[in-house]
Amino acid sequence: MQRFTLIVLGAALLATTSFANAGQLASVKVQGSVQSIAEECAPPTDSRQCADFHAAIRKNFSSREIGMLFGAASAYQEYLTSNDRLRAKYAAFVREAEESGLAVAVATR
Repeated sequence: MQRFTLIVLGAALLATTSFANAGQLASVKVQGSVQSIAEECAPPTDSRQCADFHAAIRKNFSSREIGMLFGAASAYQEYLTSNDRLRAKYAAFVREAEESGLAVAVATR
């Protein structure tokens, strides 16, 4: 009987506190997130808007580098020695493409 009483009192206390805190909630601001071109157009995206970005990737990276970036990187022998360098090169490419545009990113390579 004591156990039942404690459960009922606990439930009542929980209900009371939830109703007491059920006042006005804080306002929420919703902002659209701006996705980077690398997120929107990461291969294998076949969108027409991404065609220029994909062409720029093919101009700046070899097929092996593209395979390491977007495929199974560990399947390549050079994975352990050059993956970090390749990721840094791709990050710099994306940063330049977003800041200056694709034409500048391709022309400087």
